[in-house]
Amino acid sequence: MTKVSSALDELCQAVRVATRTPADWDLTVDTVAAKVRPCLPQAQDVLRAIPESARRGHDRSQTLHVEPDGTFSIVALVTRPGQATSIHDHTTWCVVALIDGIEREERFRLDPAGAHLNPIGERLDRPGSVSGFAPPGDIHRVTNAGTTVGISLHIYGTDLRRTGSSVRRTYDLPITDRSDITPALP
Repeated sequence: MTKVSSALDELCQAVRVATRTPADWDLTVDTVAAKVRPCLPQAQDVLRAIPESARRGHDRSQTLHVEPDGTFSIVALVTRPGQATSIHDHTTWCVVALIDGIEREERFRLDPAGAHLNPIGERLDRPGSVSGFAPPGDIHRVTNAGTTVGISLHIYGTDLRRTGSSVRRTYDLPITDRSDITPALP
């Protein structure tokens, strides 16, 4: 990890304050999102904090901070246009802040038989967007939907030095085409 800037130090302090009082994961997500929204760093602050080799897009997230007591970790995800994550879910809560670019998040629900994924929503995020989720029900895929490098910060409620990743599992299942779904009758 490289030394973080004062803007990233301010972000870490905001997360520290938000996670100081124990709460359920949904409340933690809402509290962290509200605290970090006003103190998001600029793109250049994030890029200076990661290795030069990752600044034009990388397949792996770049760890910026792991809280000494293990309560949270912050990583930067720098993606190339069109680059997408696998469809996955997580072991813990997560707050995502888009710093630069355009990001599309697709959400899915596993069908009861576990044979395919049903799309349940899609969202386009722009710089300054802050959102989050907590398991269960967090199956999603994120794609850089812009024409430039995308930069997002991901704050996880775990010690990534210990766990290595916040991903619980990935899904390689067919996705139900929404056009094949018959609308429910009134």
